[in-house]
Amino acid sequence: MVKTQSGGGFGATVSTTRWNKYGTFTAKLKSGSTGPGIITAFLLSNPALGEEISFELTGKDPKKVITNYYRRIPAPPAATVRGPLQASHQANIVPHSHPHVHSRLESHEETHDLKRDSTTHDLVYKIEWNEKQIRWSVDGKVLRTVLAKDVASEGGLPENAMQLQLTIWDAGHTLETATWAGGMTEYGLDNLIEYVATVSSVQITCHDAKEGKKAWPGPEATKRLKLARAHEAKLAKMLAHGETGGLLARIKGFIENAILSLIKWACLALAIICATAYVTPTHNNDGAVKAPAPAPVPATTEVSSVVTESKRDTHSVM
Repeated sequence: MVKTQSGGGFGATVSTTRWNKYGTFTAKLKSGSTGPGIITAFLLSNPALGEEISFELTGKDPKKVITNYYRRIPAPPAATVRGPLQASHQANIVPHSHPHVHSRLESHEETHDLKRDSTTHDLVYKIEWNEKQIRWSVDGKVLRTVLAKDVASEGGLPENAMQLQLTIWDAGHTLETATWAGGMTEYGLDNLIEYVATVSSVQITCHDAKEGKKAWPGPEATKRLKLARAHEAKLAKMLAHGETGGLLARIKGFIENAILSLIKWACLALAIICATAYVTPTHNNDGAVKAPAPAPVPATTEVSSVVTESKRDTHSVM
């Protein structure tokens, strides 16, 4: 996944087509957060509710990783905040505009040390999530475990189905997140710096054995996949037969060919005009063809003639 400059909050995200409630989720990846402001994340997300369970790697330090979970909890009407999401990772309570107006999101963020640089090594990140706990591990080492019974008074653990997501995005061009992400994002003088996160593998183990037996990625996603493949096959066939694949492309090709033809004929006409002007004779005022002017006598010829006559005169006197 590649991230080039497009403004704060933008980037690339890959999401699963199926949602899972509980399970074990593993990804082997190399972080693309090679500079300040860039975030690489492996997470479970419910965009409708704003809930998530995540690993986040920032450009601040490639040997640290953030674990976090957001849980939507009820809130009294007086405490409800109406307005846009303020993406602040400095506070535990994150205001969020949502149809469930009498609720709020709470962030539970912790930072952990890594043994290896996440931007130069493929590390294995694992999230184990069920109704009793959430456990985060890297390369087989457990970094954090949160038990449902320990946080029951704080609203408990997320318990709504989520999508698995892999993302890389620019947090350095937003004031609320720049400090958290390590500073302003740098793209170089010519905006040529790119940030790339490489994902080697993803594995999902469903918590419910019956869920795991269902076809993946599901009937709707399978249908969309078949349509996409059919469209690709059609384009390949059109290209193989030299077709341009669209009205606009045909018009463009016609215009290009017309311009090339005009240039060719213009050059040919110019060549004919030049050749005609070179071979056409000139005329006098009375219409007669002018005789060509005599070639000038070289100066050396005149001099030799004078010398010869002088020699003859000298001989006759003697």
